[in-house]
Amino acid sequence: MSPGIDSQHPACYTDSVENIQAIIKERTLAVPGCIDDIKPYVDEIRARYGDRVLGVYMYGSVLSAVTCTETSFPDFFVITDGYRGVFRKWSHRLLAYFLPPHIYHLRLDKKRRCKYNLVSLRRFRRECSKRAKDIYILGRFGKRVALVYHRDEKARDELVGCCFSAMRHVVTWTLRGMKYRFDEEEFTLNCLNLSYAGETRVEASSKVPKLFQSEKPFYLDIYPALLRKNPLALVASEGKYQLQGNSWLRGWRRFRFRMFLKRSRIRGILRWPKFLVTVDEWVDIILAKIERSKGIKLDVTERQRRHPIIFGWPHFFRLLRSGAIRSKKKID
Repeated sequence: MSPGIDSQHPACYTDSVENIQAIIKERTLAVPGCIDDIKPYVDEIRARYGDRVLGVYMYGSVLSAVTCTETSFPDFFVITDGYRGVFRKWSHRLLAYFLPPHIYHLRLDKKRRCKYNLVSLRRFRRECSKRAKDIYILGRFGKRVALVYHRDEKARDELVGCCFSAMRHVVTWTLRGMKYRFDEEEFTLNCLNLSYAGETRVEASSKVPKLFQSEKPFYLDIYPALLRKNPLALVASEGKYQLQGNSWLRGWRRFRFRMFLKRSRIRGILRWPKFLVTVDEWVDIILAKIERSKGIKLDVTERQRRHPIIFGWPHFFRLLRSGAIRSKKKID
């Protein structure tokens, strides 16, 4: 950290790595208010995979009353210590090495259902680091998550450390895409928007502001502190920041940023055929989400329902034209 930054931000004397990690650990291990409601899902997941499960994160809208709606259901990330003996089908194990994670749909009864992602610790650790192939995992763990189960203390510390790593590298990627002077809150919002900018998905337009409001103290504790410690950032004046380097260097970083998001969107679309293999009722889930968030009801034939990758393209292009499926490059 440069002397100029320290002199203009006395508060950053407390921005030690240890302090930032402690804040992330405290929030990640905080027990969600809905813990009794999600326990049956965690128990069922553990029953499926046994001791191979290192930890289970909860993420998404159900974590907060600000983002939770009547139609929300729990989302989880399941981290295993490998893939051997985890999958019941050989095809699932083969596909696990390409475009992770796997996604599964778990239904306990007619009313209770959830979605969970499954990935090995080795790949999860990589996707939370500077070696991340795309934004899928990195972006999700750039937001607040809750570690609702861990196998032991070693697994707990490893998984909490991955959260810190993800948030730190979200800061670096977000900085590469910043153009003009910006303040800490503006930068924090851009960090939260990174996953939406790098994916083609169906989302409500108010997602990022709601996410920010749901955990505002936490995000403003973490992202400005990581910003002040990042060598790409330079304090300008009046609480504003700008990027280090000349115009050529800043342009090169923005080019890398755009290419990373473009690659992320391509890899995200390439994951869709995998969902047909692993996610039960995938077509119905997508149709319900489109109708719920965008108000568009699609009349799907039985042939399109059975083979959406082959016969579902007319609906896909209709959704693209209407703007229902897109990446969210700008924050509302």
